[in-house]
Amino acid sequence: MSEDAWSNLDKVDQKIIEILNNNARTPSKEIASVLKKSGHDVSDRTIRKRIERLEKNGIIKGYKAVLTDVSGINEYQAVLMKLKPSKSLETVKDYIKDFITKLDNYLLVANMEGEWNMLVIVQVNSEKTTSRKIVEKFSEELIDYRINEINIKDVNILNMSLLLL
Repeated sequence: MSEDAWSNLDKVDQKIIEILNNNARTPSKEIASVLKKSGHDVSDRTIRKRIERLEKNGIIKGYKAVLTDVSGINEYQAVLMKLKPSKSLETVKDYIKDFITKLDNYLLVANMEGEWNMLVIVQVNSEKTTSRKIVEKFSEELIDYRINEINIKDVNILNMSLLLL
């Protein structure tokens, strides 16, 4: 999928993606009805063709069941890490990333420029120990770290998917 595919999305495509993101089972007839109410006169056949094009272009990669959080845990922590300067800093970052991406509850690992080198976001498990384990495991490489509770709500999935480009 190219960046051009994303930049060529018009308001109708964006609205279709938004509706399907809220409920992937929304019938094309209902999508057309919603779009008509917002001033876009499109038929349900046009909606189906647009969805096919979005799938063909890799904008829509698939549909999945989203399960409720069985554990009832909806807490997240951000770990900011300042690493010791070294010639092998990139190797250290890769080592940390490899460790974290094997954790079941990680959401994001990002390299950063500036004061902090890395950002990790994890879902808090029942023991609330994941963030501490990360810090303990890499304590030899750290100058400083911060662990903050964060609240993740109202994520714009369309914009988040741009991270994958």
